[in-house]
Amino acid sequence: MPSARINIWRLTVIFVVSAAIPLSIGLGVDALFPSSLSMLMVAAIVSIPVVAFVVSRAVLAEMGRVIQLIAPVEANQSEDKNPRDDQTVVLDQLQPEEADRSLVRLL
Repeated sequence: MPSARINIWRLTVIFVVSAAIPLSIGLGVDALFPSSLSMLMVAAIVSIPVVAFVVSRAVLAEMGRVIQLIAPVEANQSEDKNPRDDQTVVLDQLQPEEADRSLVRLL
């Protein structure tokens, strides 16, 4: 059975890898072309939103996994619902009295 705890090590690895790749590329470019670590600074500034996005998606995925383990979604309660509620309304299926109230008439 999978653990119902948040995997902190997985999230840490994602954070370190997503931060280390752009910074190592910036450091490598600075080592190849003599500069005053300007590419490393640019890579650090550019990588901040990228790392935030990647880490937040990983955290949300991990939280979704834990929530699914703790409180799984139950099957549909079809006896309470009207079968017509699940159907989408297509303009071809509208009754003549419903067609007068549709948004198509506004166009």
